Amino acid sequence: MKYNMDLEIIIDPGAGPCFGVSRAIQLAENILNEESELACLGDLIHNKTEIDRLIQKGLKSIGHCQIVEQSKKKLLFRAHGEPTSTYRIAETFEVTIVDATCPIVKQLQEIVAQECAKMKKVNGQLVLFGDINHAEVIGLKARCDGKIGIVRNPKDLETIQTAKPTVFISQTTKFQSDYNKLITAFKQKRKTDQTEHYPFKAVNSVCKQVAKRDKQLKIFLKDLDLLLFVSDPKSSNGNELFKIAKRKLPNSFFISSPDEMEKIWFKQGQKVGISGATSTPIWLLEETANRLKEMFRE
Repeated sequence: MKYNMDLEIIIDPGAGPCFGVSRAIQLAENILNEESELACLGDLIHNKTEIDRLIQKGLKSIGHCQIVEQSKKKLLFRAHGEPTSTYRIAETFEVTIVDATCPIVKQLQEIVAQECAKMKKVNGQLVLFGDINHAEVIGLKARCDGKIGIVRNPKDLETIQTAKPTVFISQTTKFQSDYNKLITAFKQKRKTDQTEHYPFKAVNSVCKQVAKRDKQLKIFLKDLDLLLFVSDPKSSNGNELFKIAKRKLPNSFFISSPDEMEKIWFKQGQKVGISGATSTPIWLLEETANRLKEMFRE
């Protein structure tokens, strides 16, 4: 049976791993090129296909309860960052830390610690826009001894007092547009509560590479007939971007690997876009494009 079909296939120029993820992968590969094995605390990135590739090179993921087993050995800390307690535990057991914490996250950890100290002096508060179970947020929360309010959307602001000096901070991987909505909603709440005289500051903490990724994706979708969005289901960034894509272009499909593509999705002459999360490697997007071409080759 012949499946030859004329498709125009375009890879999203704004897709691909962010700097922090690329740096973490490179650090891991540099070590694995010299050594047969390297332990990583948790999944290095939220992409099973890329993790499987690194496992073949000798990478293994361990939990916090297994840190003691890495005594006198190397242990990679991923780009999301770790609480200060994790560093202390590793040092106690003489673990050699390979710190792949994204420099942007590390800088934000320091900002959180500084702002927390300032707010403590004036009976103020820190409010963090982020996902409570995200590794980065757990690390940031630890820099403030857990004394930080975490909100996911404007509705969550109902639990935040306005009659206090307040500093807003965002998880680095959130979209700037969503952060702006949250800030606007809090300012409106202050106005309603008549508490505008209390000091307020919003820290510009969103990663510039991620900040406008939602808007860039919408532009990419404009002339497409179909989108293949390649991401791991565990990627919060991937899930958020796919929601945006699905609303803009209903003919969008979430896949974790090229094996999940189905011929029934495609029609003659379609313009097909391929995009992904900030944890999706470029090679996987390119492989998806190549496999799609092969799928309809005579």
